[in-house]
Amino acid sequence: MVLLWAFFNDTLTATPGLEWLPAIRLRMEFNSVGFMAIFVPCTFVLYSLVRDTRAANWVLLFASLGIYATVGLVYLLPLLFTCLFDYLVGAFLARSSDSRRRTAAFAVSVTVQLSLLCLFKYTGWLTGEFNKVAVMAGLGVTISQIVLPLPPGISFYTFHTISYTADIYQRKFKPVGTFVDYVTFVGFFPQLIAGPIARASELLPQVAARRPTVSPIECERAFTLVFWGLFKKTCLADNLGLIVSQAGEAITGASPGGVGYIYMYAFAAQIYCDFSAYTDIARGLGKLFGIELTRNFLTPYLAKNPSDFWQRWHISLSRWLRDYLYIPLGGDRHGKLVTLRNLAITMFLGGLWHGAGVGFIIWGLYHGLLLVVYRLVPVDRILHRQFRAAGSILATVLMFNLVCIGWIFFRAAPSELLPLFGSLGALPDIAQHGVLLWGLGLFGAIVVATELVAFPYGVEFVDLVDRFPWPARAALYVAIFYAIVFFASRSQNEFIYFQF
Repeated sequence: MVLLWAFFNDTLTATPGLEWLPAIRLRMEFNSVGFMAIFVPCTFVLYSLVRDTRAANWVLLFASLGIYATVGLVYLLPLLFTCLFDYLVGAFLARSSDSRRRTAAFAVSVTVQLSLLCLFKYTGWLTGEFNKVAVMAGLGVTISQIVLPLPPGISFYTFHTISYTADIYQRKFKPVGTFVDYVTFVGFFPQLIAGPIARASELLPQVAARRPTVSPIECERAFTLVFWGLFKKTCLADNLGLIVSQAGEAITGASPGGVGYIYMYAFAAQIYCDFSAYTDIARGLGKLFGIELTRNFLTPYLAKNPSDFWQRWHISLSRWLRDYLYIPLGGDRHGKLVTLRNLAITMFLGGLWHGAGVGFIIWGLYHGLLLVVYRLVPVDRILHRQFRAAGSILATVLMFNLVCIGWIFFRAAPSELLPLFGSLGALPDIAQHGVLLWGLGLFGAIVVATELVAFPYGVEFVDLVDRFPWPARAALYVAIFYAIVFFASRSQNEFIYFQF
């Protein structure tokens, strides 16, 4: 269906006399017209027709693989290989009682999956870095840089499959459903590219079961999540991204002083709005098909310490790293030094998981250092003891700024780090950068307001909407609609986490 539409659209717009027709292409992007106006409604209608039959997951499977293939047909090969390989390994682990064979099979599974991830994600970067080192060392030996196209979402679906075999290996989960159910679980289109990272024990039983008709209340809830996510992406994240880009350009200008603050805070707001918007839309789309995806954010910038932050930011990744890396390394069971080592290793690998680059490694090590320092000196507790409520506010402000400093490593190129940090020695010049400050203040105020409203309830703002009376909900929907019409960024920008 998806590929036929792409062919039809290209043929139609290439027909003499019909060149004026807009090309609406189906792409694996939540903020594209083709995806929201064509792919989702068509998939939902087909799914609704066969919802109570085994064909329901066939619809989701072909829809997911079809929309994924619009990125590149060749990318289906590693995805389907990963699914088939780990499905067979999982079946063996569930049946076998031989501990040695089970351990060997699990080790082979993890090795194969991580090897595929490393091959596509790090080969180009490692060969390039090797050549740089060889030139600096005067070795006179270089190798051809191997650049392989990165399959979208490979970091996420690799973690899906590893968690599947790991839970079966540890006897925490028994395989359910057919191979079609399993591929649907791994490749379910709302969460395939950028998560949330799904646990087989949580998502696969939902996929394998016969799902009931989605109630009108759940439909409205799905609509709210999708609509709010589109608002955050197009009106907030994309406009904040323009501020980040202009601030980055101003760093090399005549008056760079203080621009680093604009860059740092704007990107902190951008990446939160961008990534949480993706998650909101994914959760909303999941609800349309009777599938509940896990929450991934919980007012992260109001955290008081690094551990609290990672329980609120990219929650599905934090849980994965804790359960499948930190705890197997020993967790906090073998003394303080081993615990600190495990924290550092976990965050280093968490940074490396995000991408091939020195900046991601430094970002991971930086957060590992924060976790270590707060374990040794619990700054938030000290501030609370000294100043009570004011101390808690100070701890939150301090943690927020520490997180923002880390975002500089995440976003900036290595060559930009010194100018950026150098510009932090002065405050922004209103005369020079007043427009950037005004934009940051406007969009930042919306982010802060929604965070503060939701924080006392222990949820995100979008989770409060269903508690509003219907006139208030209707007013909010109208406001969001017109905000998207008038204030959405005119250029369609890819979600940041698509690159991981």
